[in-house]
Amino acid sequence: MIPASKMFDKKPVELLFTQDFTPEELKTRRRHIAGEIGEGAHLLIAGAAPVPHDALVQDANFYYFCGLDVPQSYLLIEGGTGRTTVFLPSRTLMDGFPEDCLGFEDAALIAERLQLDAALPVSELTAALSGTTCLFTPFGETEGGGATLFGANGCARKCADDEWDQAEPRHKRRLRLLNERFPKLALEDALPLIRKMRTLKSPAEIEVLRQAGSLSAAIMIESMKATRPGINENHLQAIAEYVFRDRGRCGLGYGVIAAGGKRTWNGHYHYNNMTLKEDEIVLMDCGPDFRHYSSDIARMWPVNGRFSDWHRQVYGMIVTYHKTLLSLIRPGITAREVYDQSAARMIALCEDPASGLTEMRPLIDQMIERGVGYLNHGVGLSVHDAIDPAWKNEPLREGFVCALDPMIWCEPQHEYIRVEDTIVVTADGCERLTGAAPFEMDEIEKIVGTG
Repeated sequence: MIPASKMFDKKPVELLFTQDFTPEELKTRRRHIAGEIGEGAHLLIAGAAPVPHDALVQDANFYYFCGLDVPQSYLLIEGGTGRTTVFLPSRTLMDGFPEDCLGFEDAALIAERLQLDAALPVSELTAALSGTTCLFTPFGETEGGGATLFGANGCARKCADDEWDQAEPRHKRRLRLLNERFPKLALEDALPLIRKMRTLKSPAEIEVLRQAGSLSAAIMIESMKATRPGINENHLQAIAEYVFRDRGRCGLGYGVIAAGGKRTWNGHYHYNNMTLKEDEIVLMDCGPDFRHYSSDIARMWPVNGRFSDWHRQVYGMIVTYHKTLLSLIRPGITAREVYDQSAARMIALCEDPASGLTEMRPLIDQMIERGVGYLNHGVGLSVHDAIDPAWKNEPLREGFVCALDPMIWCEPQHEYIRVEDTIVVTADGCERLTGAAPFEMDEIEKIVGTG
């Protein structure tokens, strides 16, 4: 594991190889998927297309299996044996200086570093597929570079449906070309198999996610320090972008939410252009694209540094719910059991006059009825990680990473109150990967406005 602070010390071409996963781990992943598709089949994964900006983007699944950041490349894995070939363009055709790029001219280096069987020009891919009868390939758009699979598929669908655009989604164009060039080839969607593999994170992945979570927590603390009446929401976004670049050498994993007051009602508010007022509360939500992995966190704090009586009640209740959920998460329990047991505990607290939550019963009943938040979504190679959806109905397992996000919409006040952390299920409970950022009110009040 290479700390982010040392990333600038490496030559540009070195940064095109994974900094976090050993060749053995990558090879184990390829052998596993080869066993899943079986002998006689192949798996083809396309790297990301070029982008019209300088930020490096790679397809999440391509990176997951080979750890190489070269766009317009293709990975071919043989079923059964796991024999793997990567097909690359020429480095002379890439943006930038050729000596800072990797292409098929670097076949020996690439194959050795990543324990691949061969590295060939893209022009040889057609010949390599000519004898294939069954080909698995992801039926979906590029996930990565801050784009979730859900978001990328949604944008592609909107462009395809626009009567003045009607752009063919990239993955569908690839499927069409495969059908045209190999009419007898049976095509299968590889995403279900890959998503199942990505559901549990390896120790090396968890370490990357831990660093991503630490970055997210630092942003919350720095933003709390900088908050005072009269600053603009965009100031908080600028802090996020600065911290990601300065401490993580990375960019945003998704758009920053920095909403004040009633603007918190929009859970995906992104305008970030309003001045924060004395009596408002801030909702901030952001995460990095840190060496291909993301994180998810949300915190709330008062602009003037002191929670109002109403916010102390409602936000305090959400904090209690959050801690209750954390205490229940462990291997072997299902999400449904976490919901039911946490609901029972919160109702019991409402019935205890000493808890201070007796007036919160209507809001707790609303949360239980809606069943929102809690174990919300997987986190990994994107903030809404493309993992097996079956996790919601199965017992939690060690190595599962997700967002824990109890939330409530308070309609008379037109405010949305929540506390979110990225957690990983451990052998005896869970770890808050974003836990360095405080959520207790007394701790927050000590920080706000001190910068």
